Amino acid sequence: MKLSEDETQHIQPRTIFFVEICRLLLAFGVMAALALVTDLFHIPNPNMLLITGLVVFTSLYGFPAGILCSLVMLVYSLYFFSTDHSFIHFTDVNIRKMLTILLGVVLNTIFVGKLKQAKDAAVQRLLLSNQLLVEDNSLLERASMVDTLTGVRNRFALQRDAAGYENQTICLMMLDVDNFKGLNDTYGHKTGDMVLSTLGETLNARFGAEHCYRFGGDEFLVVHNQLSAAEFSQQVRRMTAELSDRFLAEHQLRVTFSAGYVFGRCELPGELHLMLRHADNKLYESKKAGKNRCLGERYRPSISERYALTESPVRSAAAGKAPDTSASALR
Repeated sequence: MKLSEDETQHIQPRTIFFVEICRLLLAFGVMAALALVTDLFHIPNPNMLLITGLVVFTSLYGFPAGILCSLVMLVYSLYFFSTDHSFIHFTDVNIRKMLTILLGVVLNTIFVGKLKQAKDAAVQRLLLSNQLLVEDNSLLERASMVDTLTGVRNRFALQRDAAGYENQTICLMMLDVDNFKGLNDTYGHKTGDMVLSTLGETLNARFGAEHCYRFGGDEFLVVHNQLSAAEFSQQVRRMTAELSDRFLAEHQLRVTFSAGYVFGRCELPGELHLMLRHADNKLYESKKAGKNRCLGERYRPSISERYALTESPVRSAAAGKAPDTSASALR
């Protein structure tokens, strides 16, 4: 049965209280056992054993346990040093001993308790620092992997993700904004940024942020492994048409998009790079055919391209180098 947030908040204080009670009972039990052992075996200087228990439990559980252990120790000292164990009659020497014990117990409890508080505060600061460090690292990683303007992943993220597409059937698309330079020159960079930001937001929403990348300028890349070629093509055409209508209706801008894609099996290291080149060629064909369109084909590498893919890792290994999967190579 799943508990509600309110129930969880009520349970947590009760749990903490129960743990504290268990700790105090443990401290009391151990100190009582030590006192019993010292009495049964007639240990001549019982306070050495009891003060050890006092220091240990104060350092572990703080002031509440320290105060409880101090009371046990003082009660046993009254019993041990009083005449005939009367708790009220003492010789002058034993009175001085009791005053010394009282002073030692108070000072030990305060000193060790303060050390425990300082340690707990230092641990809390360390935990907070670690939490802030984790959050900062997460923000830095996001900043290094996500394009700030469009909200889609960048080429560094593509470099990191490239190996994850190996041995999968994927659709890979290159898309850009038609006449983007003219749009910037006519309406200004603020409008151009708005177009790119809207495009990035739409790509993330349509295909998922884990599949979309800003490749550079107004060029975007989508690598998808969960859609068929027909579904992918339909999604692209529907998205670009809806975006064009939206820019016209909301901003009186005629914005169109061209795309090129390939679909097929990405099998070898570096094959994503080759598929990207094929998709880039289809994008060029879309531009050449009049823009405002999406052209795609099945990925069919030539024999020479396939040979280069299989030969390159062998040469790299023979030379003691890893295959080049850097962001600059993914072009």
